[in-house]
Amino acid sequence: MTAYQPKALAGQRRVGPLASLLLGLLLGALGSLPAWFGGRDSFALLAWLACVAPASGAFLGALGVDPLRFAAVAPALWAVALALLGASEEQAQLPTPVWGALAWTGLFFGGLGLGRLARAPATSAAALLLLCALLIGLPGRGGLAGEPWPGRAASVLLDLSPFVLLGECSGARDLAWHRSLYSAAGTDRFQRAPWDPPWTGSLLLALGLGWAVFADRRAQAAAARAGG
Repeated sequence: MTAYQPKALAGQRRVGPLASLLLGLLLGALGSLPAWFGGRDSFALLAWLACVAPASGAFLGALGVDPLRFAAVAPALWAVALALLGASEEQAQLPTPVWGALAWTGLFFGGLGLGRLARAPATSAAALLLLCALLIGLPGRGGLAGEPWPGRAASVLLDLSPFVLLGECSGARDLAWHRSLYSAAGTDRFQRAPWDPPWTGSLLLALGLGWAVFADRRAQAAAARAGG
């Protein structure tokens, strides 16, 4: 039984309430950086959150933060940052930011569930950060020169981009025509239906939270069996 004791302790490890709150505030500040620097562009904030949200969730999940208590501190601060940024704009670029907030919270909880099972904070966060950056860059070929992807492939890659997902959930229905995507992805060559904000945001939140709770309970059960 002693051989399995370290694993059991790792599975049962929980970050305390104060540490959980401080970590949430820290990641909330990190995710909100583009709201205060870099031109104060709503789309820049969404692109940043598309990478940071799942990675932040994975980091907290691997540390054992309870998904039903302090885990949502960071996504809530990101919502405040986007609301303040939108209020400072002369013309709102994102008509439905609430659905975008639900979408990135769902991505955050999805990452939290993966991190909870992986139990490797840095590795889990880095892997999801790299994956999200790859999915964001692929529709535009990562800025490389050359012909755009074929129309059908470009449409699928846009659907898989977390940046496009968050933007369209936030009400930017023509995000595929955004200056960062229009020429690089060649969106004038094909038709594509945008994500539906209410359904997509709500579904992502439900799936992400459900997965995070399931992963947390599974990790706790595995630790209890190993400790027994």
